[in-house]
Amino acid sequence: MQHHYQKLKAKLKQKILKNVYKPGDVIPSEHDLMERYSLARSTVRQALDELWKEGLITKTRGKKSIVAENKKKALWLFSVKGFSAVVGEEGEVKTVFLKKPYKVRWDKSFFYPLTVKEIDTGAICVERLRSVGEFPVMLEYTYIPETSISISSEKDFVHNSLFETLRVKYGIDIEKAEQELVATGSTKEVAAVFNITQGTPVLHVYRKYHTNKPGLFIYSSFYCYTGKFSIGNLFE
Repeated sequence: MQHHYQKLKAKLKQKILKNVYKPGDVIPSEHDLMERYSLARSTVRQALDELWKEGLITKTRGKKSIVAENKKKALWLFSVKGFSAVVGEEGEVKTVFLKKPYKVRWDKSFFYPLTVKEIDTGAICVERLRSVGEFPVMLEYTYIPETSISISSEKDFVHNSLFETLRVKYGIDIEKAEQELVATGSTKEVAAVFNITQGTPVLHVYRKYHTNKPGLFIYSSFYCYTGKFSIGNLFE
């Protein structure tokens, strides 16, 4: 059963997609929408927030909602340079550590095959939410084999960057990566982190990073929400 805000969002979204409201148009104000559809202000605001999260509208300081341009800015995430390095030019990069780095045993159904040595060693898991400005774009789970690398808190990171930390503190460079991509509906947990409706499409990416240290691999499983930004890549 759809909530009232979802019904209003669907109506406005259909008008945007059908060019009833064209890029650059100011859509009706909160007050106008409240009167037109007999809805509470909180309901109207939630519907507009959902449209903003999907990148369909932008908001001005004067509280006007404007239909966004058709093309979203692309974030060049499919790179081995790291999130901070490739995304920083689009705006302020923010990293929130959702948990203190913690030790884990590898799951039997881990997304990449592991060596016996890796299985015996265990791993340190780092959970981070990566944002551009105030807009969350990546929920990342990184698994670092528990070797001589010591990461126990966010204070151990150089500029909040794992790759920079590995390079500066341990002389470890990322040389290449294997990658798998799966489109999926957001789970309750993922939706809560991105503040989106459960089932909203997200991109689930699995990576295996190859380093300059023989036998040392870094693994990452992350979710990308493309409501405001698209995800691009440069092929040369």
